[in-house]
Amino acid sequence: MRRIERRAWIGLGLLWAGYLVVRFADLAEPVERVGKALLMPALLVAIVAGLGRATPRWLVAGLALATVGDIAIDIRFEAGIVGFLAMQVCYIAGFLALGAWSGLRGRWAAPLGYAALWAVVNLLLGPQLGDLRLPVLVYSAVICAMASLAVGVGARVGVGAALFVVSDALIGVGEAGLDLPARAALVMPIYLVGQYLIATGWARRVRPEVRVPV
Repeated sequence: MRRIERRAWIGLGLLWAGYLVVRFADLAEPVERVGKALLMPALLVAIVAGLGRATPRWLVAGLALATVGDIAIDIRFEAGIVGFLAMQVCYIAGFLALGAWSGLRGRWAAPLGYAALWAVVNLLLGPQLGDLRLPVLVYSAVICAMASLAVGVGARVGVGAALFVVSDALIGVGEAGLDLPARAALVMPIYLVGQYLIATGWARRVRPEVRVPV
């Protein structure tokens, strides 16, 4: 691993660890929000350090829109949904460009499972979401489509997308007025691991020899 890549990954690790400490310790909210706004740009910098000009444009756009979602969701939930919806569309386009549709042949259990999950979650949570019911219905359909195609890209990307779905499902549970033990504490760590696996798995598909910390 080149020095610039190593430094980028170290910087990413320090930023993400620092952010989680600030979040869990419930320190100054402005510091937490600034740190949150830097999470995905730092991941993108680490990816670009390894891939350079080969970095997929859909991945760049997706992480940029994830940053918009990270910032907007703390201002207005619906605005955050729009940002992440656009991110999911970019990921879908990128996965299709990687041949995800062909990769799904013989793996139809994944999209069928996600379709069933989409139906069950919206059936159970929908009545509790009020005005958010329709936006969540649409967004959850798109994220399940993204996660299904991720399986066709590869195991690493598929696991990352599944974690992303779990993270968003936990947010949905909270918006429905329900709560689970440690729900709030789990959302961001699961989200970060999911994005990390998606981005690094994608990078490995583009350039198999690229090295990532884990």
